[in-house]
Amino acid sequence: RGGHVMTTIEWSGGLGSKHSQLDAQVLLASLHSAMDDGVYTVESREMLATALRLLRAFEPLYSVNQVLSAEINQAVVPVGVALGRYPEDVYNGVGTSRGNPWSLVTSALAEFHYRLALEYAKRGEVRASEELRDLIQWTRRRYHEKVEFKGLLRYLLGVGDLYMARVYLHTARDHTMYEQWDRLNGYGRGAVHLTWSYAAHTAASRARSRLVELIAREA
Repeated sequence: RGGHVMTTIEWSGGLGSKHSQLDAQVLLASLHSAMDDGVYTVESREMLATALRLLRAFEPLYSVNQVLSAEINQAVVPVGVALGRYPEDVYNGVGTSRGNPWSLVTSALAEFHYRLALEYAKRGEVRASEELRDLIQWTRRRYHEKVEFKGLLRYLLGVGDLYMARVYLHTARDHTMYEQWDRLNGYGRGAVHLTWSYAAHTAASRARSRLVELIAREA
């Protein structure tokens, strides 16, 4: 459906709330377990479509996503969309009502863009597709081209930085990370010091460092 990876095939029982067939676990699975064979890897058409579907689903869902920029380290920078687990999520960190954005998922989206650039650099080519075009166009429309297109690798670095900035915006100044951010005001909710939140941010930071080094060598 729409080219994205559907999370459940021939559903026959269990929770019946995931009607959208859209779940960020697909993004995490690609980052953590995909092999170097083009099957559901970050550059695959299916994963590019899935990333865009997640963005389109979560952008209007959370009030915090109305914030397009923030002051970080005395500079006003654009911030990316905060992502949750799946649109129909009802777990709010302490009970059930309406789901919230998750730190680890938003960090994963940053890592996705960094690793996408690294994959293109490794292959020495970019496989043009409608899915890649649509993802780029959607991001540029949302930010009114505030992320400059100075070559695809630099552009993807800048897009990944949007989501890292979002994580920074909702992380306490003592670097405490929460499982979730309140969908209305952005304050931390759910598990405090969730290991996966830190691990996801660290993974994204490492991918970013590799990409920055590669761009510097090619400059």
